[in-house]
Amino acid sequence: MSKETYEWLNKYCLIGYTKQRGTAWHYRMDSQSTEPNHYEGAIPVEDVLRRLYSWEAQEAPVYVKWNDTYRLETDRKAIVRSDNGDVLGMFKDTYAIHQYKSWLIESVSHLLDDSLNIGSAGILKNGAVSFVSVEMPESIKVLDGFTVRPMLLATTSHNGSISTTYKSVSTRVECDNLLARALNEDTQAFRARHSKNSNFRLQSVRDALGFVHRMTEDIVAEVNKYANVKVSDREWEAIVNKLMPINTDANVPKQAVSRIENKQERIKDMYRNDPRVAPFVGTALGVIQAFNTFNQHVVGKDDNRVERNMMNALTGKVFNQDEQVMKVIKDLVLV
Repeated sequence: MSKETYEWLNKYCLIGYTKQRGTAWHYRMDSQSTEPNHYEGAIPVEDVLRRLYSWEAQEAPVYVKWNDTYRLETDRKAIVRSDNGDVLGMFKDTYAIHQYKSWLIESVSHLLDDSLNIGSAGILKNGAVSFVSVEMPESIKVLDGFTVRPMLLATTSHNGSISTTYKSVSTRVECDNLLARALNEDTQAFRARHSKNSNFRLQSVRDALGFVHRMTEDIVAEVNKYANVKVSDREWEAIVNKLMPINTDANVPKQAVSRIENKQERIKDMYRNDPRVAPFVGTALGVIQAFNTFNQHVVGKDDNRVERNMMNALTGKVFNQDEQVMKVIKDLVLV
């Protein structure tokens, strides 16, 4: 990963409650600015507004150059930063801007009290994507070596990559991994498209999410459920082969087969020896943790891993990957 990317993340991704969760796994002391991005307690709303949202998204006209003349595209518009004019996205004229300040701060501020505050906030892709999480001060210890932080994750974008979304999720503290739907398949989300008719309804979000205070019992129940499901060595092998199938067709290049074999060996080693996974070996929870950790910390190149993981979490890719693992467990193991 480039130094510039680390500098961006350590300046424009604010991390709260470090006394409970520790520093983020992408934390770099030498990439910190004059004002650290980590907070022992909650992140003050004023800091989010000052450090991240001191600018707004604005509409700008789009011109097309043709034969040395410029033509205004009346049905298109660009979304730019008000502070430097950087282009964040290009859309049809029906697109509506969801300002970070109003949709991510003012909206969730009605939910903040003594027991719920901002736990993290950040902007990615030069400001085209942003997120805010609302969390409880205390982490929840479910099992030895398995502590979670329930949260409401609010996110939106100015580049069309993400609808405005409010969703209940949780993070495992020991490895800073996001968990699929808090391991609860009934968790819902509220989404608003970037259209002229979109609006924010706080009560709808409350009703759809059940909200953070009520997540704790669900998380404890779900984690314990999978921790109590035994997975034999034979079942583990079957799960790996199902999720990482090796094509034995004679026409498949040997290099392709070797790549899958290497992936299998890597995740098998992680399952039994990685401290983030090994304490739960022989259980469905261990299987979920093996693939979750493998996908977030091994798959892909390291040069943009941190931002990629964050985008995968915001777009829902992390949850889809975990749900696939959970489905295979249900198919191959008596749950």
